[in-house]
Amino acid sequence: MIVRLLKAFVLTGIPFGLIMGLLFSWRYGSDIGFISGVGCGVSFGLAIAIFVETQRHKMMSNFNTFEGEEVIHQDAANHFLNGEGRGGWLTLTSMRLAFRSHGMNIQNEPCDINVNEIVEAIPVYTARVIPNGLRVETKEGDRQSFVVSNRKQWATLINKQINTN
Repeated sequence: MIVRLLKAFVLTGIPFGLIMGLLFSWRYGSDIGFISGVGCGVSFGLAIAIFVETQRHKMMSNFNTFEGEEVIHQDAANHFLNGEGRGGWLTLTSMRLAFRSHGMNIQNEPCDINVNEIVEAIPVYTARVIPNGLRVETKEGDRQSFVVSNRKQWATLINKQINTN
């Protein structure tokens, strides 16, 4: 949890602080601009980190119930369906890969893929440049695309579960 908080803090606070520092330095001078930029970066990064962690806990409590199934891995994810990148939660259990929308999407249907139907999970690049994609291919020839953190870990765990079943 601490590592996730720090990561969110650094990845949002530093860029925001730099941009605000440059803006304030241009507008009010370098001394005030630098101090104001650092203050804005720390405040913004902390607020975003707390918000992200709060939302993570809400999602885990809502979608942590797969009765009779061992939950192997779960995390926040996006799922592409008919041109929409739906935000939500991806869960790998002993029996299925399940995506549940957070409800703020146009298409909120769940996506369940039986592990026995999966041929392979492949780490891919989103938009051909961002290393956060996961493609799941099924025996029927369907391809489901997700945006996840730790895409290689997801692919390894899914492929391991395929071989276990």
